[in-house]
Parts: sequence; structure tokens; C-alpha cells
Amino acid sequence: MDAILKLADQLGKTIAQSKQAADYRTAREAMNAQPEAMTLLKDFTEQFGKITELTQKQQPIEPEDKHKLNDLQSKLAAQETFKAFSAAQVEYTDMMRKVSQTLLHHLQGTEGWSEQSQR
Repeated sequence: MDAILKLADQLGKTIAQSKQAADYRTAREAMNAQPEAMTLLKDFTEQFGKITELTQKQQPIEPEDKHKLNDLQSKLAAQETFKAFSAAQVEYTDMMRKVSQTLLHHLQGTEGWSEQSQR
């Protein structure tokens, strides 16, 4: 098991040193340095959560709630810092998805592991 943990440690370090991780850290720091962008993101996340909750409870969504979400989304999308953050986040997430798929590919056939159990 020590060999597995050593490889996992090496994989973690390699991922942390990747261009995708570095770009994501830089973009996240830039977002954190922009209070307006962070406020917009927080407000958007809260409004999205509210609408999601209403949808799950099968309750009506008021037109002003939809308009508010669209307005926040438009303002957020206009922020260059947010655009860079989103792009970096997508690249990092895609890399991590590929790493996960590669690991799962090799674990298929191991008792209890299958692609279907991961969905």
C-alpha cells in the first residue's frame, strides 16, 4: 500500500503543478481581488439556489425572480475576470474528469467497481 500512497502523492503534486491548476489558482485569486465580481457571483449563486429550490418543490417561480437571475447572469458574464475564471475552471475540471476516467478505466473489473456504479 505504501507504493500506492507514494504514487497518489506524486499524482497530487503533478496535478497541483499543472498549467491547468496554475491557471485556475491565478484566475481564482483575480476573482477574489475583485469585490464587485465576487458580490455578483454570490448574488447569482443565491438567486440560482432560490430558483432551484422552488423548482424542486414544484412551486411557481415569479417573473421578477427569473428577471433577477438573468440580470445577474448578464452582469457576471460581462466581467472579464469572471470570464477568465470560468474558462480556467472548465479546463481544470476537464483535466480532473480525464484523470478520474483513467483511474476508473483501470479499476473496472475490480470487485464493487464499475462504470455504472459511478454514475
